[in-house]
Amino acid sequence: MRSRRSFLHFGFVAAAALAVSSASGAPAYHGSARGGGTVTARDDAGRGFTAVRRRRAWTYHVTDKTRFVVGGAQGSWQDVKVGTIVQVRWHRAGSRRVADVVGIRARSGN
Repeated sequence: MRSRRSFLHFGFVAAAALAVSSASGAPAYHGSARGGGTVTARDDAGRGFTAVRRRRAWTYHVTDKTRFVVGGAQGSWQDVKVGTIVQVRWHRAGSRRVADVVGIRARSGN
């Protein structure tokens, strides 16, 4: 009986340790908002861009913590251009959509 109790205790401690370690790392995206589309506007002063998807426009704001990925490689804010196709992982800050990760589809002609 004691071995079973210690085994259950060990399992509980291990599960709790895994939950804490994964929560303290990068932001969890379980069920986080996803969006994107074709970039139709870019605001350098306000550090934001508008993307249209299914005839609806969404505006996303970027911060210093926003990651940009172009075809699997690291990108930058300069890679977000009108006409590019993006996928965005974002969170809401007040009434704003703040981009956490912006995936930019690499142009096939380059």
